[in-house]
Amino acid sequence: MKRIIAVIFVILCLCGCDMKRIRTESSIKEYETDFSTVYAETVKFSGMKNSEFEKNINAQIQQSIDSDLVAFDSKAQECKDNLQMGNKCVMEIGWEETYNKNDFISVVEEKYIYTGGARGTTVHIPVNIDVSGEKEVKLADLFADDGYVSTLNRMINEEMEKHSEEYKDLWAKPEIKQEHQTDFYIQDDDLVIFFQPYDLSYYARGFVEFRLDLEDLSGYMKEEYRRLID
Repeated sequence: MKRIIAVIFVILCLCGCDMKRIRTESSIKEYETDFSTVYAETVKFSGMKNSEFEKNINAQIQQSIDSDLVAFDSKAQECKDNLQMGNKCVMEIGWEETYNKNDFISVVEEKYIYTGGARGTTVHIPVNIDVSGEKEVKLADLFADDGYVSTLNRMINEEMEKHSEEYKDLWAKPEIKQEHQTDFYIQDDDLVIFFQPYDLSYYARGFVEFRLDLEDLSGYMKEEYRRLID
């Protein structure tokens, strides 16, 4: 009897823990024309306490994907006559969930587009959501004052010195600017700041990322976001 009760307790605990996480679901839209192929994944959240906020976030993501598809279809139509024989214009959109706990979600959209030429382009577009605060979070929102910029730049420089071999091929010095307010996500115990391909190095180098320990940043963060540190 005790064993049965223990098993039931474990199951209930697991269910309870799972209920604290926001659920993410994905749907896929695929189609092909004579001159283009499309694979577009869309992410959708459920389980937020504020259903209206949840609805707005989901609608915002869906609208962004739909707009991208319309723009791509138009561009593919324009470029079809310039494609080399056998090539097609390509659009691929996928998502990765990197953090989902403590009432905070980070998901990263990866979008690849090819419309002719030597290569296509790939970008990362993160969505960082403060579920309890009911808002989408930018980099500045995490920190108590504007001094965070110099702190992050200092820590990035320290990472470059510590891992000089990994960053030896950068042609420009990494520096946090206003246009980088959305170029981050949370993963495990790190704040990951990234630069898009071509920002700091050649395309094949891919994304240049810097993983900064949230514990080291805790003294600079707003009180409500110290909950991200386990």
